[in-house]
Amino acid sequence: MSFWQKLFKTNQHNEYKNQIVCIENDCSRKSNEQLLEALRKSTDAEVIQGIKKILIARGYSRRELTEFLQKPV
Repeated sequence: MSFWQKLFKTNQHNEYKNQIVCIENDCSRKSNEQLLEALRKSTDAEVIQGIKKILIARGYSRRELTEFLQKPV
């Protein structure tokens, strides 16, 4: 892989991480109930990942969140 390919690939990855961090910052003030509702309604992978990170930091397990997402509405 050339230098330029590595450079652009890194920027794309950093952009993805930055989007997730922005979502985390936007959602950090919301209550757990609001986050769970937003998680259930969301279809964007980055939003889902950002909300999951916040809820995991607040004490939810990955298993609980996976089960929550798989339940029918």
